[in-house]
Amino acid sequence: MGTTPEKIDQAFYDEMKKHYSTEEIVELGAFIGFNVGYHTFFGTLDFYPMFSPDGRLVDQEESRRIYGDTPKSHLHGAAERARESRPNGGKDE
Repeated sequence: MGTTPEKIDQAFYDEMKKHYSTEEIVELGAFIGFNVGYHTFFGTLDFYPMFSPDGRLVDQEESRRIYGDTPKSHLHGAAERARESRPNGGKDE
């Protein structure tokens, strides 16, 4: 929704209507819109996510190590960086 809104077409909504009410679709869309804006705004403040890609609550220092020099979406490599920062590269022994 945030990067390619043109992909959200009538077919998308028709599929959603099989699973959700109109009210639920509107609520979900509002939630997504709020979160896209929230994360965009926090990126301008050099504020890092409070959670690691695996869901742990982290401080800003650890988040900076996970997400790199510039905050990025977890969709753009943070999960891989988090695994790499673990002992043994995140691999099981």
